[in-house]
Amino acid sequence: MSHNEHHNLLFKPLPKFIRHEKLYRTIHRQLMSKWFQGFVLFFIMGCICAVIYSSFESSLPYRAQLFKFNYTASFIFTLEYALRIIASPIQFPKLGEWKSRFTYIFSFYGLIDFVAILPFVVIYFYQESPHVRLIVLAYVLIIFKLIRYSSSFQMIGSVLRVVRNELITAYTACGIMLCFSGVLMYYIECKAQPQAFSNIGDGFWWAIVAFTTVGYGDIYPITPLGRILSSAISLIGIAMIAIPTGIISSAFMNMILERQKEEQENSKKNKKDNNQ
Repeated sequence: MSHNEHHNLLFKPLPKFIRHEKLYRTIHRQLMSKWFQGFVLFFIMGCICAVIYSSFESSLPYRAQLFKFNYTASFIFTLEYALRIIASPIQFPKLGEWKSRFTYIFSFYGLIDFVAILPFVVIYFYQESPHVRLIVLAYVLIIFKLIRYSSSFQMIGSVLRVVRNELITAYTACGIMLCFSGVLMYYIECKAQPQAFSNIGDGFWWAIVAFTTVGYGDIYPITPLGRILSSAISLIGIAMIAIPTGIISSAFMNMILERQKEEQENSKKNKKDNNQ
């Protein structure tokens, strides 16, 4: 969401039945302020680094400090989550007071914010549980909170939304090709090597590896017909993978050119206003 959109949200009149309008606007203004975003971004990056560092043996003497930092960060995320729920009528002014809150809670950002506080809540109530470490794995999903504070991630999301229909078409064609080749390869190779191609699922795995030209080498055809099919699938895979790549690249270039054009027009307007 751009700065102008946030400014419009702050000063857009809310429905009359919404109470505490001034409080909601104040909270929303603070949530969108640079100092608050930088503050939350520090804890997001800190949590990610702490999770990564905790996987090394050298972190054993500092595990308690890392746990305390993650615990503090989860507390900060909990406060942020609560404030965003309170101020959600500003973000969705056309909806009712409670409907806007449910809309935020079940939105993409709302679910990510909830996942970020999940370890804090679970560890608080189940400190002695042997499965607490599995719950802490949810910290990995905190990386998705960066999307809200990164213009680059937001640009990627905008590009994918613009070309979503084209991507669906391209990936649908890829899926059909994978299913066809996986089933066909299974019936070609199942008698020659029943251990490698024990079911159609193994055929799907081979098709994905061959289609993406990764070539792990754990499953490969040995019959002449299977090798011919494998060669054809690998060549087709190169072309099919290039289609969505070209679609996304083209959309990126168009969006960059549009932004540059807007910036040039704005600079020209500013120069004219200054001259006048």
